[in-house]
Amino acid sequence: MFCHRSIVQGLIALLVALCWIGGAENAENDAKANGLKQDPFIVMEPLQDALRGHVDKFKKLRDDLKALQNSKENTNPLAFFRETMRIMEGLQSLGQEWKDIERLQDPEVRRFENVLEEMDPRCGMLEPRAAIWEIKLRCLYTNLNGNPYYLIGPLKQEQVNLTPFTATIYRDLLTAAEVRRAHETRRLEPSVRRRLQTVVPNVFNLAVREVSKEGYNGSRVKHRGYSAMLYLETNIAGGISLFQEGLFTVEPTSGSLLVSEHHPSICPSRHSLNVITNFNVMSKSKSN
Repeated sequence: MFCHRSIVQGLIALLVALCWIGGAENAENDAKANGLKQDPFIVMEPLQDALRGHVDKFKKLRDDLKALQNSKENTNPLAFFRETMRIMEGLQSLGQEWKDIERLQDPEVRRFENVLEEMDPRCGMLEPRAAIWEIKLRCLYTNLNGNPYYLIGPLKQEQVNLTPFTATIYRDLLTAAEVRRAHETRRLEPSVRRRLQTVVPNVFNLAVREVSKEGYNGSRVKHRGYSAMLYLETNIAGGISLFQEGLFTVEPTSGSLLVSEHHPSICPSRHSLNVITNFNVMSKSKSN
């Protein structure tokens, strides 16, 4: 009998705590109704869904607890004990869910989760390529089959992948002065555009673009023709390029051009990265 009474008292105390949580949720609803400003960085949909589910479960447990208290005199002790344990387990589960709701309210946590959602998964699995894949790769000087632009000053061509698709880097395609002007003006000079068009077949939509710190996930992008990306800075703290069907990575090197048959992704870095590309590099959250 003493155990019976103490369990009921404990449940009453837990009910009071849950009522306080419900009151806090009502206060939040009042704040919304009064038009109070909320943190714009918080992604509200997951938070609202979690709160709604949390409150619904709380109301169900509250009703069950009231019904249990009203019927305690006529309930079999064993059945009463089982129902009590079920409600207590439900209350413990609510406590854990409330921690999840607090996590959703943390802007830094949500911002980090958004980065993970938009990032190419391969960015978290960077490993050196086995030497066997490097044997047939070559570095050479080329004039692109006698192109007048490069008869006197041939290009530095580096093969970075041959199968199942080709990817090539042309080192030092732009001078330091050309890179600096592209940075400052955010525009593509006609001479630079013509030079890129001699290297990349049927290229169009070339422009100076900024890759955000969150990176760019191109793993699901369908891009016709060759993808071209010319780096306007050297970045050793991130911004690595990789491919959905490749086991290699390319580090950003100022003035160098990456040309590939498949579309690249760009991993997150400590700061934004300026590039010249023939494709958009904005993340989903910024493009919507």
